[in-house]
Amino acid sequence: MATGNVGWPYLLRRALGFHVRDRLRAAAAPAAAHPETTSTELAARGGARRVPVHPATGPVPLHRPEGLPRGTWRSWRAGHVGAAGEQFVLDVRGATVVGGAGWVFDSGRLIADLWQDVDRPQERASSARRLAAPARPDGPARALAGTTASLLSPWAPNYYHWTVQAVPRLSLLAAAADPREVDHWLVPEPIHPHLGQWLDHLGVPRAARVPVPTGLGHRFTAERLLVTSVPSAGYDVPRWVVQDVRARVAPLRRGGGPAALFVDRVGDGRRRLLNRGEVLRVVRERGLAVVDTADATLAEEVALFSSARLVVGVHGAGLTNALYCPPGAHLVEIAPSGLSYPTFHKLAAVADLHHHVLPGTEPALPWRLRFLDNVADVVADVPALTRLLDRLLAAPAPAPAGEVV
Repeated sequence: MATGNVGWPYLLRRALGFHVRDRLRAAAAPAAAHPETTSTELAARGGARRVPVHPATGPVPLHRPEGLPRGTWRSWRAGHVGAAGEQFVLDVRGATVVGGAGWVFDSGRLIADLWQDVDRPQERASSARRLAAPARPDGPARALAGTTASLLSPWAPNYYHWTVQAVPRLSLLAAAADPREVDHWLVPEPIHPHLGQWLDHLGVPRAARVPVPTGLGHRFTAERLLVTSVPSAGYDVPRWVVQDVRARVAPLRRGGGPAALFVDRVGDGRRRLLNRGEVLRVVRERGLAVVDTADATLAEEVALFSSARLVVGVHGAGLTNALYCPPGAHLVEIAPSGLSYPTFHKLAAVADLHHHVLPGTEPALPWRLRFLDNVADVVADVPALTRLLDRLLAAPAPAPAGEVV
């Protein structure tokens, strides 16, 4: 391949760098680990109030998406948990919050169960223990008087993570305290307008927001801290999260929009669609509206997707908008051959959507060398896309997908 990040030299360099870096991180992480405690231990000692809100849920049965290679499906099945832990609110005095990820420490000990790590190989590299290792709870900190609520978490500025992990935390917090009593809201620095729009929509007062940049350069000590567990850990989205997000955007829904959408990625340097022109010709000939959500407002996105029965796009956070589609809609994900996240498959399973995967036709490494290349470009399988679109567009209005084994 002459253009794009899909050639064999690129793949081999990336694979070597990924595997070496992963092993170095794994070797260094234990030495940098923090002393830990849990919300349960704190509550048992009388050092905090722990309020359970949602019980743990069992695995959501998954089915193999049409078009997904057997090897990818085996890796999904091997690493699939599908269960969400108990969701709770922790009300603690004198805690320290470190960095844009919102690591919470009590007397120098990391409250480790807030992030609900998943013990499986593909998640260990991004576990809370490893990510929090460089954080330092000691040192100068900004003191926050009164009541502080934290909406910080790893990757929170990302549209997917914000939607399924941060937005539902408002409902969790409301189970333990009146949000109107909160004096300070720790929120991610609004590097994208959707964050501010969501906070406005959620009723978080602008004057009470404390934007925290990514990184570890900011520390806060809170007289009283309200913090929740982070739902949807390991891409295992509880059904109540989908219901909560859909209920919150219900006033923004509009009818009469396009029934079929192609989510374009214009100007994004990652996961470029190298045969974009050919794909655009195919989707436009079949009546799909081509949309770019990069600059769309929250209200525009909800209104646009609330009528869509078919959504097509390259793997990316923009596909999170399929949550706003009617149950039973089809989500077609064009995925780079070297990227095998089950993100949208798991989301579709609890959102009653039909999920289809079209792997790219660009070179892919053997499974022993495979790595999750989140930036690689993709060459869409146009014949396969054409056949799938023709079939889906000719079919009657879809029924909800439900939970299919």
